[in-house]
Amino acid sequence: MGKAASDVSCTLPESINQTVVLLEDRIAYPYRGRLLILGKNCLKPHPVKGLRLLLNTLEFRRVLKEVKPDVVLAFHHDARAINFLSGLSLPTFRYATVLTAKGVASQYGKYSPGSRARLHKFLIYLIHRYAHKVIACTEGVKADLITSFGVEQNKIEVLYDSVDAQKIRQMAFETVEHPWFSEKIPIITTSGRFAFEKNQSDLLKAFALVRKEKPCRLALIGDGKLRDALAALAVELGVSKDVLFTGYQKNPFKFVARSVVFALPSLFEAQGLVLVEAMALGCPIVAYDCPVGPRELLAPGTSPSTPIDGIEQAECGLLVPVGNVEALAKAILRLLDDAQLRGRYSQSGRERAEHFKLQDMAEKYFTILSTVSKPIT
Repeated sequence: MGKAASDVSCTLPESINQTVVLLEDRIAYPYRGRLLILGKNCLKPHPVKGLRLLLNTLEFRRVLKEVKPDVVLAFHHDARAINFLSGLSLPTFRYATVLTAKGVASQYGKYSPGSRARLHKFLIYLIHRYAHKVIACTEGVKADLITSFGVEQNKIEVLYDSVDAQKIRQMAFETVEHPWFSEKIPIITTSGRFAFEKNQSDLLKAFALVRKEKPCRLALIGDGKLRDALAALAVELGVSKDVLFTGYQKNPFKFVARSVVFALPSLFEAQGLVLVEAMALGCPIVAYDCPVGPRELLAPGTSPSTPIDGIEQAECGLLVPVGNVEALAKAILRLLDDAQLRGRYSQSGRERAEHFKLQDMAEKYFTILSTVSKPIT
């Protein structure tokens, strides 16, 4: 279960009867209601994804018949496909479907083979056409769904993922055992899956340039299939002694709160909840101006018609052009060298994070679910 699904589950009124359906037995966050593990009987015996999808769809059909839900709220892209296929196979079974859109779907097509990208686009079109309501996590995601996939504008509500700022600030007080975080050498931090779109390799390259100018260290919070490749790159760049791979952390906030800069080098990012968390902790931010989330968070109300060609000193952080490693390094150095700028961004970030309150998000979800759960004609 992902964090966004957990936040919604735990903050919806207890009067709502919830059945939480997961595709595999990995529960990283709390939830309310009854729990069903959909893939427990078919995930390991059938490693072929298409077959797993079919078997999970058959299991979900049985869940629908048993539970008889008023609304299905689907978060994961596989969950959206399974719900779509199940609904098609039960034409007389009536329930409302609400999808959450937490990815920049058009961007994934740029990194897929031609036929696969076309199939991906067609499936997204069908799945969203079937839905009664779509909750996009940013205005940019909404625009992407409309322009790239023809989703009806009146179906889409924009609802930012939110954080419990008070809770993560309390968690940030937890002791960090690693000695780096009690020393005076400044630390740059990033957090996220080690996946191609998160692009930590560019941050490693930028860090190598920064370290030539100033003593500093880099902490990479997270894990994923690219970890070995990133570790090898750190060795190749000659910075491995100053790079920390923390692995997956239940509490990344204690690391971020003790860092001087938080950097996000993503190729694309629907929202970038880690940016909201960093802002809530008062950690100054440098981010690639990628599609679509970082600009909405760090430079609210702006929408440049052309890509930026240098460092943009935005309202709540520094934005640099996607793929410009030298600009990323210069932006990090600017924050390391300018305590006044860091202080300003620490304050503006905390203020900006107040726009993403968890309870506000929960109330809006409840309103949307209550609206679509009325009898459908």
